[in-house]
Amino acid sequence: MIKGSVAMDKELGDQIWEKIWKVDWNDGMSVGIPEIDEDHKRFLSLVNEFNKAVTESAGLDEIKSKLQLIIDDTERHFSHEEILFGEWHYPEAEVHATKHANIMKTLKGIMATISSDGHDTEWIAAGLKIKLILVNHILKEDMKYTDSHRKIKVPDAA
Repeated sequence: MIKGSVAMDKELGDQIWEKIWKVDWNDGMSVGIPEIDEDHKRFLSLVNEFNKAVTESAGLDEIKSKLQLIIDDTERHFSHEEILFGEWHYPEAEVHATKHANIMKTLKGIMATISSDGHDTEWIAAGLKIKLILVNHILKEDMKYTDSHRKIKVPDAA
């Protein structure tokens, strides 16, 4: 059990999980590229697993393991996305790659701060930050490349 964790009524914990922590995929998150959408769905699943572990006061090893899965999957996805940018001649590829690097730095920074001395508030803040970073990136940044992808897929009729 995480040092400083507090036992929570299961029903209350489940309500908090459903309302605050859990992220469900919806069509508004789709970039219209099935392989990328599948990656994003996997992100959300991993983030949900991490945050579920936090809300259930899982042990430090489990928390770190789940965060490492997020880091590894995010790194793999970003690398794949950047290869696709080259194929699509995406004009904002360099800017987008810089945002990827910043996210990776943040995720690794969170991992570096995780310790057995953590308290619930620190874990909660970390979980919400990870959720917000990845969801915001999908909804704001990744939506920007959908037009470039469509132009490659369906060239302008000229």
